[in-house]
Amino acid sequence: MPIIDVHCHVSPLDYPASPNAEAAGRWPCMACESPVSGTLMIGDKPFRSLDNRSWDIARRLEDMDRDDVAVQVLSPMPELLSYWHATEDAVILCDAVNAQIAEMIARHPGRFRGLGAVPLQDPAAAKRYLRRIKLDYGLSGVELGSNINGTMLGDPSFDAFYAEAESLGLSVFVHALQPVAAKAANMPPAETAFVYFPIDVAMAAASIAMSGILHRFPRLRIAFSHGGGAIGSIIGRMDTGWHATDGYAGRMPEAPSQTIRKMYFDSNVLDPDYLCYLVRNVAPGRVFAGTDYPYPIMQQDPAKFISDLPLSVNEIQNLNWGAAERFLDEVIVRP
Repeated sequence: MPIIDVHCHVSPLDYPASPNAEAAGRWPCMACESPVSGTLMIGDKPFRSLDNRSWDIARRLEDMDRDDVAVQVLSPMPELLSYWHATEDAVILCDAVNAQIAEMIARHPGRFRGLGAVPLQDPAAAKRYLRRIKLDYGLSGVELGSNINGTMLGDPSFDAFYAEAESLGLSVFVHALQPVAAKAANMPPAETAFVYFPIDVAMAAASIAMSGILHRFPRLRIAFSHGGGAIGSIIGRMDTGWHATDGYAGRMPEAPSQTIRKMYFDSNVLDPDYLCYLVRNVAPGRVFAGTDYPYPIMQQDPAKFISDLPLSVNEIQNLNWGAAERFLDEVIVRP
């Protein structure tokens, strides 16, 4: 059975010019070594080697057909979320990447859906921008970093943003970005991606759960990349603390495990046993396929990986298709 891949990134080949000298030091641009590959520069520093899978639709569709991926849900390379820029500068980059995603969807509406970028360093501006996400770009939701310049996603300053996302029916996908613990430890990028990404995603999921956001905004659909990182391994500890502290001083009306079951998670854990645990124990019916395409750590041959899992037919169908439809709140025609 083909799959909906909800964790897929894009990056433009061409970027708008830096608007000012202050932004230039962290402004992205592509330095191309060939017609099909190059290096994304952040200011004057190399950030990541990329190839045309990040921007070329034909190349992407070839890979999707090879891997039995019927639909990709496109989202920006997380570094392009640009929370470290002034709001008006970040909006320029948000516009660029959101336009790329919208164009890809317009060219192949049966194969793509999209999650856009918003300037969440300015929650009021991000709230206003959400209407553009839906009305101007026609996207299904937004991608958020796992922390916003060190502020956890459960912080009350983001409540109005979540309320607007809920009101507009937009999905929210949380992706690891510049992990707090990695900054403190001054870890190199390779170790950060492999070790600290899942830690920061777990911190984000715990912050959302323990702040009561899903009780205040019960129709908010929020998902976490990398299977929620380490969140599955600390649920028992969180529940124990809930009982020992009278619901964390009354902040949580239900056990954390129950709140976490209302979240969505992708399958990008690269471990079949742990993925089965997520599907059966952490969030039944709310784990969808996600590969982290097109980066080196992505899940290879995702349809086969899922079909080989020792899960029921219904659990496999949810992983392949059903959970993604519920997250996007859309019935997607199967090929």
